[in-house]
Amino acid sequence: MTHAPQDQTATNTFPDQAISSVTVLSTGQAEQHWEHRYGSRLPQLWWVFFSKNWVPVPIQLFVIQHRDGLILFDTGIDPAIMSDKGYIRQAIGRFLLPRIFRLHISAQDRLDHVLARAGFSASDVRKAVISHLHFDHVGGIAQIPQADLLVSSREWAMLSEPHPEREWILREHIEIPSAKWRQVSFQPTDDPLFEVFDGVVDVAGDGSMILLPTPGHTPGSMSMLIRRPGWAPILLVADLTYEADLLEQDVIPGTGDRDALLASFAKVRRLKEKLPGLVIIASHDAKAGELLAQATGSGE
Repeated sequence: MTHAPQDQTATNTFPDQAISSVTVLSTGQAEQHWEHRYGSRLPQLWWVFFSKNWVPVPIQLFVIQHRDGLILFDTGIDPAIMSDKGYIRQAIGRFLLPRIFRLHISAQDRLDHVLARAGFSASDVRKAVISHLHFDHVGGIAQIPQADLLVSSREWAMLSEPHPEREWILREHIEIPSAKWRQVSFQPTDDPLFEVFDGVVDVAGDGSMILLPTPGHTPGSMSMLIRRPGWAPILLVADLTYEADLLEQDVIPGTGDRDALLASFAKVRRLKEKLPGLVIIASHDAKAGELLAQATGSGE
């Protein structure tokens, strides 16, 4: 696969009104184990097979209207996972999936349909930031073949490991012919706001959308800081946590690298100290819409 040049470092300023709106959209609903969301001292396989405590989990993505075009933060899940028995090639994956998630997804949850219902067109998407490569975050990439797909180089490297599918990274649905993948590497910056992070990436080159490395859920997971005058700063953290309050309290979910998660939690809290009013939004938080309204003053 040919990789385009990497993104460059961030600028320290951002223009007025570069971003006109941020919208959260759902590509379906699911349920996960309580232990998955809130953590457990029990071994992971124990709660996967024996826990009876299920909690709802929305499968969400974000649409940013930038003056240069539509930008997505993740692309949701592909409804084909429900109808195509071979969607997950490995038998062990097909066996485990319903024991980890109860999916409630229909054909209308496909990315292009979800965008259209919200008044957007999939053909207008210019870029999609892929926070990490799990199947419920890359499921819509086939619907936006014209878009650059930004992924961290560390995350992309997982595809070269022997069995990425064991981490729910399904190569066959990532390395598709139409996908315009663009690896990004985090570059040093002298901006003291980001001094605790291992570099930054400026998505649009204007400082309005800054990618930050926040490993833990996966080794190459990244978050995105959104800034516009008149709004509270917004940090989209994907699956670093499932609820912002859990991050504040160092409550580790049931999956991921504990030490890396705690380190990323601490960095996000440090960022919040430097950005009073920072609104942290997780991709699987049912309160995402409410938090966005709080940050933008939309009153929704």
